[in-house]
Amino acid sequence: MKNTVKRNRLQSFRGHHCYTKIISSNSIIVDLGAHFAQFSHEISSYFNCRCYAVEALPSLYTEIVETPLVKKFNYAISNTNAGIEFCVTENPESNHIVKYNTDVSQDIISVEGVTLESFINQQKIKSIDLLKVDIEGAEIDLFESLTDEIISNIKQITIEFHDFQFDIRNEVEAIKERLKSLGFICIVFSRANNGDVLFINRHKCNISILDYIYIKYLARYVRGVSKIAKRIYSQKALEIN
Repeated sequence: MKNTVKRNRLQSFRGHHCYTKIISSNSIIVDLGAHFAQFSHEISSYFNCRCYAVEALPSLYTEIVETPLVKKFNYAISNTNAGIEFCVTENPESNHIVKYNTDVSQDIISVEGVTLESFINQQKIKSIDLLKVDIEGAEIDLFESLTDEIISNIKQITIEFHDFQFDIRNEVEAIKERLKSLGFICIVFSRANNGDVLFINRHKCNISILDYIYIKYLARYVRGVSKIAKRIYSQKALEIN
């Protein structure tokens, strides 16, 4: 399976795409918005790499199973090193900070907030090979708090922007333009929104010309056609049976 992943260049783990050629057993993965750490467990099992799973909601955090490769942390990643008011919703995958509150919140709790810069320094992380971000709108505060220097030291970022849930489309587009200006290739895999976006740092990743052309101009469409083909094949198989 590992050889297949690397041969595919791009692979999706729990709905988040990444460039597999720069991930190895020596890689450091930071998983923001870990939920039950399914992403961390899945990608660590593929590459035997170390993952830092960060989850804000205490009830989810306590359910995360640590392994020699997956270490868990109970923080809300934001733009401050202080307590954060956090909304607990009916959908455990939609919990979010009060700033992005909706009328479906069940409860408001206080959780420990930390900036990504502070977390990196705290854990003595020298370089991040893959940053996965799924933090329910707080990605805006996250990127506002990061300096260009910190962002430029990250090899790739896979992110679920929540412009389909909150009115943050302008902020999302500004983040995308900022990362492009810092030398990141931007690939949007989702159709109607920015729910699955991959940024690859050309200055940090040794990307061949062929890979660059494929990633920048063809990847989204090739993978889209592949998904459609698989869907049609599955439907035909059901009809035959």
